[in-house]
Amino acid sequence: MMSPPEIPRVITRVDNRGVFICALNAAAQKAGVHGGMRLSDARSILPDLDNIPEQPDLYDSHLARMIRVMDRYSPWVARDRDLHNTTLNGDAGLWLEITGGSHLFGGEGPFITQILQDMKRRGYAARVAIADTAGAAWGGARCHPGKEADRILSLPTDHAIAAEFPVSSLRLSGDIIALLSRLGLKQLGDITPLPRANITTRLGPDVLLRLDQFYGRLPEHLNFELPDHPWLIKQGFGEPLGDAANLAHAIETLIARLCSDLRNESLGLRRLIVRCTQVDGHTHTITTTTGTPCQSETHILRLLAEKMPGVDTGFGIEQIIVYAPWVEHVAFRQVRLDRQQDDTSDALALAQLIDRINHHLGPNDILYHSAHHASHLPERAVIRQPPTGSIKPERLQDVPLPKRPVRLLEPPEPVDVVEYNSTGSPTRIRWRKMLIDVLWADGPERICPEWWEYLDRDNYAISQMTRDYFRICDQKGRVLWLFRSGHAGQDIWSVHGLFAG
Repeated sequence: MMSPPEIPRVITRVDNRGVFICALNAAAQKAGVHGGMRLSDARSILPDLDNIPEQPDLYDSHLARMIRVMDRYSPWVARDRDLHNTTLNGDAGLWLEITGGSHLFGGEGPFITQILQDMKRRGYAARVAIADTAGAAWGGARCHPGKEADRILSLPTDHAIAAEFPVSSLRLSGDIIALLSRLGLKQLGDITPLPRANITTRLGPDVLLRLDQFYGRLPEHLNFELPDHPWLIKQGFGEPLGDAANLAHAIETLIARLCSDLRNESLGLRRLIVRCTQVDGHTHTITTTTGTPCQSETHILRLLAEKMPGVDTGFGIEQIIVYAPWVEHVAFRQVRLDRQQDDTSDALALAQLIDRINHHLGPNDILYHSAHHASHLPERAVIRQPPTGSIKPERLQDVPLPKRPVRLLEPPEPVDVVEYNSTGSPTRIRWRKMLIDVLWADGPERICPEWWEYLDRDNYAISQMTRDYFRICDQKGRVLWLFRSGHAGQDIWSVHGLFAG
């Protein structure tokens, strides 16, 4: 069954000159409609053209949602503000600063493919290019002749490709582009050989500015999108704080203000950073973390009080920054009128007690519950979860699971096999400098790697990570969990766990 054809549809913007098209779908574009065209002219081509008036608020919400999606690929996202505010072509876009981050997605080509697939899945059409400068990336996304995943421009190596770009890739106004066309300057390769003084005299300063930004000879400052409510409070002091008591009072005031702002938004902090800057530029940073979203300045100050003596005021503290990089929503908490404790108060008190215990133990020794995780790999079958909140089961109920040791060794400890039997199973091994005779062995149980984590590798590379597990019993009655891995013919044996005797 064939899918119905797409209906030509446009979005229009009204100004003092009339009604113009500011966005359109592929069906309308195929019929000859383009951005910036008057609606009356478009209806002469398509009388049944579907017209939707522009809704700026809806547009801004979709743009904000797209920026949040792009945060997956880069924390630095900037919108093309000039085009978003003025263009009628519907080709405004976003810049992503991806320096040092493309390898996380398999390289620059797979990075482009991933973004295009993500946009298509969300219902957006997109064009993506990667370049050394923001101007070159803007032009490459619109004018690069390569395939979608090959739109990568590295200057000056790809100077020949860039020279064939039309002059519209320089983000110039329509009047300047028309003037360049009348002069026969239609590509970048026609402009770059010209004397720079003549370009400025004949065409104005914008052409040379955009050309230098395209090739990286001049910097371009982008306005990156920042969170709407960065939970950060900064306080400077004209007279530096040289007394520990004054410093503690200042921090207490800032944290009370931060907690008040969080309560107004029904949020609670999970991590807090306090940074004190001395007059000579040295800084002292205090970090604390809570197990549940916290809005109580009393509890936070109690956690910070133990670390405050380590702050050296030196010649004086001239600036304090209080920052909550991790906040979460806090459900409404009913307060009883009779001032009696209820379940909510008990849970809150327990969470604060656990925070204080973890604060004393340190980040490496924390309280946790063990919980089941859906993985057949032994080291991933159990995860740690906070002691507060909903508790996941340690194992699935009524599900037959293979035998697993009571103690798992992380990492697995190497073993030297001294003797084998006729089936290839070890009969004598050396582990922890001890010779161990294998009385009996049960196995093998084959455990393969999670193939979806290694999509960039072939089957042979994955087979090298396959493990064959054996349960063996030694002369002292201990039951060890032994496994074999490695290349074919080059077996690597290790002990991964110990069973109960």
